[in-house]
Amino acid sequence: MSLPSPADQRLPKLATGVLLLGALLLAVFRADQFPLLGPDEPRYTRVAVEMHRADEWVRPTLQGEPWLEKPILFYWLASAAFDLFGETETAARLPSNLAAVALCGLTALFGARTLGARGGLLAGGLLATAILPFVYARAASMDMLLAASVTAAVALCGLRLLGIAGGTAWPAAFAAMGLATLAKGPLGIVLPLLVLLAWSAATRQAVPLVQFLRPGNLLALLLVAGPWYGAILFDQGWHFVDVFILNHNLARMTSTIHNHPGPFWYYVPVLLAGLFPWSGLVVPAVAGAAPRRSRVDLFLLCWLLAPLAFFSSAGSKLPGYILPCLPPLALLCAQAALRIDRERGGWGWGRFAALLTLVLGAVLFAAPFAWARRGETGALALWPAGAWALLTAFLFSRRIAKDAFAAYRALAIGGAGLLLLLALSLPPLLARLESGRALFAPARGREVLAWGAWRTAWMAGYFYNDGRVREIEGIADVARAVESGPALVLAGPAQRRELERAPGLEAFALAEGPRRNALLRVKRAGSGF
Repeated sequence: MSLPSPADQRLPKLATGVLLLGALLLAVFRADQFPLLGPDEPRYTRVAVEMHRADEWVRPTLQGEPWLEKPILFYWLASAAFDLFGETETAARLPSNLAAVALCGLTALFGARTLGARGGLLAGGLLATAILPFVYARAASMDMLLAASVTAAVALCGLRLLGIAGGTAWPAAFAAMGLATLAKGPLGIVLPLLVLLAWSAATRQAVPLVQFLRPGNLLALLLVAGPWYGAILFDQGWHFVDVFILNHNLARMTSTIHNHPGPFWYYVPVLLAGLFPWSGLVVPAVAGAAPRRSRVDLFLLCWLLAPLAFFSSAGSKLPGYILPCLPPLALLCAQAALRIDRERGGWGWGRFAALLTLVLGAVLFAAPFAWARRGETGALALWPAGAWALLTAFLFSRRIAKDAFAAYRALAIGGAGLLLLLALSLPPLLARLESGRALFAPARGREVLAWGAWRTAWMAGYFYNDGRVREIEGIADVARAVESGPALVLAGPAQRRELERAPGLEAFALAEGPRRNALLRVKRAGSGF
């Protein structure tokens, strides 16, 4: 397959502006209504808060102690956002918001250079309106920063290998790898290297790998990443290597030490659900690629499959890990969409895409009701989003055989509408199920002791109680704490029962949260406090 003409490789300014602005608006819509979720978002945000307050640029800290699990880029960017918008959830998520917009733009730009402007806009629009990018665009974490910087690096390598970009693409790619290592560590180099290894094996060319030995390219990488890594090594020595490299990178990829196991096929349902409403194009995208006839197809498959195989074989698996695979898959889906348009009807891949989209739409429609039957009545708030998903799938299936691009517009509008409905309906449900924010409201900045509480519940205190939360080991620690007055204890269900029955202690519930965790006011019996 030949490359598009130079005129067709340019993205139209108006359409590109609409794409990027739409991606940004979807990423930030009602962002202030979403609490920080899970144990990670409050921790990462707290580290950024501490660095911001201390005007610290090298050593990440958590409750004043070095915290070396992740590198520095997120903390730098979140700290800058705090300067602009204050220490809020919205500011903490701004780095991911902007990285998601960059991911869409970079994908559209690479697509325009290789598939033509229409293909590039389709791929960018897919990422802007699919579920999985939407979720991580709103996460105060490093995943979207890694995805955007790795996409920049691999896209630059690809443009050079395909003869589209000039020689400066190589050092620019290595500078992007440096940025990716600041985002999440060695993966920023490993993922582009895997793609280049796959390309070298497929084409029997060593040219891509030679670039890793060229001093100019290595210098570009070191100029970006070297200053901070050198400074933190000087500051922390072997402790940084042990915690960051060996434990939170090597062990995470080679074992289940961090309690995130999953089967080899873990990412197949993640990708199908996460790319809705565009999921129907995934099978036609991969099955219809022609790597023997098209160097673009070959590169896109290398870009997709090498990291996918790596993450699928890793010991630890989480949905966010697969984000770097979304741009090549979106580009392959855009190419499949262009092929379907050329089919002009018939029982080809368009019909298959319609059927798969309908099945997934029906699953999303039924999911809130199935969840409610299992006891989570709040899930019924999601039924409008489920109904909209099914309607989008139906409209797509009705139009695909007659007017493919009208069908794709239905997917784009339907996807955007689905994300807006999720942004409207999800916050109360997530706040109750996946956040400890409400548990810390009565604390008002007083220290909270965490005993047996769910990590998601008590670690919310890193942000929502200004870091004044401390994990303890048993009831003896509570007894010592109440000797000087009442204490606040965030307890799991079993620990709460033990405190309420403990002789010599009185416990009163101030707030209840997810998984029956509770904030208790504990004092000595008869103390009068």
